[in-house]
Amino acid sequence: MKHLILAAAAFSFSTLAQPTVKDDAGPDAKTYRQEIKNQLEAKGQVKGIQEIPVGKLFFVEAEQGSYLITSDGRFVFEGKMTDVWYRRTIRTLEDARAVERTPVSHIGFNPEEQLASFIIGNKDQPRLGVAFVDPSTDYTHQFLQHISQDDEMHGHWTVVLLPLIGGNAAVDRSLRLWCAVDRDGALKDLIAGTSESLTDMTPGCNDERIIMGMMLTDVFRIKSLPHIIREDGLISEGYPKDFDKWFEQP
Repeated sequence: MKHLILAAAAFSFSTLAQPTVKDDAGPDAKTYRQEIKNQLEAKGQVKGIQEIPVGKLFFVEAEQGSYLITSDGRFVFEGKMTDVWYRRTIRTLEDARAVERTPVSHIGFNPEEQLASFIIGNKDQPRLGVAFVDPSTDYTHQFLQHISQDDEMHGHWTVVLLPLIGGNAAVDRSLRLWCAVDRDGALKDLIAGTSESLTDMTPGCNDERIIMGMMLTDVFRIKSLPHIIREDGLISEGYPKDFDKWFEQP
């Protein structure tokens, strides 16, 4: 657990991939992340990490200040709360409500460069969102077939391989899809659930990006798959019964 938390923190503070959209509410991402990192490092070397049994956490704005409280009332936190992804301090209810949706571009990572991913749609048009999928499930195939057949889709989806449901078979399939020599064929196999192009694998290709995705389920609050994030931060935990209605909502 300690290693996973540290990995997530390192990923969150990474300056290797920065958001492509700047937020006028705060400084640029690189500067802000470095400032937060410096503040944490000023506390000295990490002596240990202990998970706290916390479920839901609520922000409370009172007349004389604000605090955080857990849903069971057991823990109360006072002090400054910083949203590293959005590059702002949470001071008011309005600030707290704004974090319910975090645009993908604000998270500070590039899934196309850091995770095992494929592009569905026109990559020369804007990204519509990011979807984490287990390539072995029927819901994944239904979702991918739907968006791949959408003639009115003006943009593209980034699809990240996350083999968390199908066991070792899903892990093996993810590796074969990601490392396939025939990338176009692998994309077709990913969508259709077939294995026509998965025999020949690129020499030296490994599962590093797949493992990185699996380590970041807490970062992206992934509870079920497919986990679909619209570009503005709207999340669907699972494949919506009416995907188009979900996607078109405000």
